[in-house]
Amino acid sequence: MPYIVGMDVVAGTDTSTQPLGLDRLLGGIRRLTALADGAADAERMYRALAGELMAVPGAEEVHVHHLAPDAEAHEELVAVYLHGGAGRVSYLHPRAERPPGVSWVASTHNTFLATDLEGLEASIPRLTETGDVASAMLLPLADRGEVEAVVVLVRREVEPFTPADVELAVALVEQAATALALTRARAEAGTDAVTGCMNHRAMRRRLEEEIGRATRSGGDLSCLLIDLDDFKLVNDRHGHQAGDVVLRNVVHALVGEFRAFDRVARYGGDEFVVILPNAALDSAAAAASRALERLGAIPGHDGSGAGVSASIGVAQWRAPMNTDELVQACDAALLRAKRQGKGRVTRAGAAES
Repeated sequence: MPYIVGMDVVAGTDTSTQPLGLDRLLGGIRRLTALADGAADAERMYRALAGELMAVPGAEEVHVHHLAPDAEAHEELVAVYLHGGAGRVSYLHPRAERPPGVSWVASTHNTFLATDLEGLEASIPRLTETGDVASAMLLPLADRGEVEAVVVLVRREVEPFTPADVELAVALVEQAATALALTRARAEAGTDAVTGCMNHRAMRRRLEEEIGRATRSGGDLSCLLIDLDDFKLVNDRHGHQAGDVVLRNVVHALVGEFRAFDRVARYGGDEFVVILPNAALDSAAAAASRALERLGAIPGHDGSGAGVSASIGVAQWRAPMNTDELVQACDAALLRAKRQGKGRVTRAGAAES
């Protein structure tokens, strides 16, 4: 028979007899909490959650069934995490064919545990069609009282999940939901979680405001798009925490270089935008060159003097350019800088820096 519990705890489980499980659980909660302080996006949080669910309750696979918020949506995204969370495949599933177990969990906010073939076939039939399944656990991931995803833990070749495993999984999913809500709140507030500068959404709002001001006053407005050269190597060789330190150091250097009323924003990944009101193309390019030198003086992540190399595209707003067109002009200049050998400033419309 399937085992059904609420979102709080599994009744009758004595966690005091499972110190190892509790230690792993607390470690997972700490890692998810730390990630919330610097998570760049929801996918990184989901990937981390999958890894913790494989390490703590011992899932072999984690399927995240994202519920479509739009009633008119015909498909829903399902992400499948494998190999400790390092592997991920995804597919679109027809909303009309949502598994019965997923629908039940979404509507009741309860957790569902199936440990026999009858319960598995009734709740998640597609899963049983892909091979033998020992047990599956379905948990709601809720934000502001609404279930936004159903997390499915799968064991195929080991013993079925126990009520104690359910309690561990519930705690981790609830922590991930809290972390996701915090990450989204920061995004809505306009602050990038990793660096503390403006995020992409806030940058677009500010740039639209500056374009409106330049349109009314006839003043100058320029914009820089900065891309860190070979930044992926830092993450690949030293991990995302080292990469986050570099990003914060970059923002600190940029904020210190530009004027108080200029605005630094994280455009995404290792790209940054600097908005320069009352700056024509020549002065903006000169400021970009100074910023490039300042970035080169940043100590390496390992304490070395390697510095940070970057490519910078510079463009000046011209009526009737809109926000997208100004950023695209910067991006085209940035692309030329990359093609010309990186580590340089290139102006929009110019053959070379």
